[in-house]
Amino acid sequence: MQETSGYDPNYVMGRSTAETDRLKRQSQLYDASTWQLLKEAGLSRGMKVLDVGSGAGNVSFIAAGLVGESGAVVGVDSNPAIVEEAAGTARSLGLSQVSFRVGDISTIELDRDFDAVVGRLVLIYVKDPAALIRHLLGHVKPDGLVAFQDLDWGEGPIANPPSPLLSQAWGIVKEMFHRAGLNNRMGLSLHGAFVAAGLPAPRMSLFAPAGGGTDFDGYDYMASGLRSNLPHIVKLGVATEADLALDSFAERLRSEVVATQGVFALPTFVGAWSRRQPG
Repeated sequence: MQETSGYDPNYVMGRSTAETDRLKRQSQLYDASTWQLLKEAGLSRGMKVLDVGSGAGNVSFIAAGLVGESGAVVGVDSNPAIVEEAAGTARSLGLSQVSFRVGDISTIELDRDFDAVVGRLVLIYVKDPAALIRHLLGHVKPDGLVAFQDLDWGEGPIANPPSPLLSQAWGIVKEMFHRAGLNNRMGLSLHGAFVAAGLPAPRMSLFAPAGGGTDFDGYDYMASGLRSNLPHIVKLGVATEADLALDSFAERLRSEVVATQGVFALPTFVGAWSRRQPG
C-alpha cells in the first residue's frame, strides 16, 4: 500500500486478465445501483464530473449517460494499461465527452471547477479516506457533489439456509482484508469519512445482488473474486491454493445452494453522497 492518502495503483486485487473479467461481471451485477446513487445524488445534464480510480471506465460511462453530450467526465487511474482500455471503450461507444488520464489522484494536476467527484471501490484501498476526500474537495465547486460507493464485507454472508462453502470463502477474504490492513467495513465507514473530511453527513443506501438456482451469476462472481485475490491470500498466509480449489469452486457452491433451494447475497455495496459547503 502507498504511504500517502492517495489511491493505491497496485491494490489488493491486482490488474490481471482474470481481474479484468471479474470487473466486467461486477459491472453487470452492480452498475444499476451505481446509476441509482449518482442519479439520486443529483448528476444531471451539462455537469463536469471527476471519476477517481476510474479503472475500466464503468462509472465514468454511467456518469456520461447522466450528464449527456453537453457535460464532461474525466476519469483518473494510476494504471496506464487500464486507462488505455477505458479510453478505447469510450471511443467505441462514441462517448466524446469522456476522457481518461493516468496518474495518482492525490498528486495529479486537475481542474478545480468540477461539479461532482465520484468513485466506486476506491476508498477501501486508501490509508486515510477522509484525507483523500478532503484533497478532492479542492477540485469541486462550492455546493458540488461528492458521491462514493464502496464495499462492506460484513461479519458473514447473508444466506438462507447457511452455506458452509460460502461461509468458508467469506471468512478467508475477511481475514485477507484484515492482514492487508484494509477496512472491510469501508462501506458503512463512508459516513465517518465524509464528516471527517468536512462534509455534511451524507445520505446513504446499500445494495447487494441476491439469488439462487442454477443460473445465478453469483457463483462465478465469488469464484472470480477469490481467483483475483489468490496471490494475496497465499502471500498473507490466510489459505493455500489447495484449500480453495478454485477450479471447482463455482460448481461446488452452485451444487450446495441448489441442493437446499437456497439463496444468498453477494457482497454489499454502500453508497453515500453529500455536497461541499460554500465558503
